[in-house]
Amino acid sequence: MKRFSPGERIEVREVWDGRAWEIRRPLIVEDTPDLLAVYNAPDSPVRTAVGPDGKRLRLPPSEWAMADASIPADRRILGLHPPGSDHSVLLFWDDSWRLLGWYINLEQDRQRNPRGFDFEEHVLDLVVEPDMAAWRWKDEDELAEAVERGLFTPEQAADFRAEGERALEWLLERRPPYDRPWEDWRPPPDWD
Repeated sequence: MKRFSPGERIEVREVWDGRAWEIRRPLIVEDTPDLLAVYNAPDSPVRTAVGPDGKRLRLPPSEWAMADASIPADRRILGLHPPGSDHSVLLFWDDSWRLLGWYINLEQDRQRNPRGFDFEEHVLDLVVEPDMAAWRWKDEDELAEAVERGLFTPEQAADFRAEGERALEWLLERRPPYDRPWEDWRPPPDWD
């Protein structure tokens, strides 16, 4: 399948059991054999899974609906995914481009399709401070609930944690593709 060009808008779908759970439409920053980098601008449209009450769901029930949402107006998000890995690293900035932190999203390796990419979220994440001096696990309770509900096995949960530890080491040691000064990245002016 073809590679996408910088500035091209694609579709990134998080799926559960073959069904869309969240759909984003980021812009391609880079699409090479070593890196998929995408940019989600403030107020970019998102479709997300909701329950009967219209509230966003954290873990899938047997049925859900999709609703319109958006990237918060005060957030800029750059996503970095090394093909072949089971994680992505997201950089979050506020509306004045102050780096808020690094976020390691544990997920299935992204599967390319003609419109973009699909992946399965693995629930557990890591939050890393902007200066990388400290970090913490996020959503351990949700992963425990997902295991309890049979969405993942205990062995899969252990594998997710091991991938998180590898990804954190990869990021902290600034190994490629994290060796570039991504903190200083900005979209081209015509992307606004």
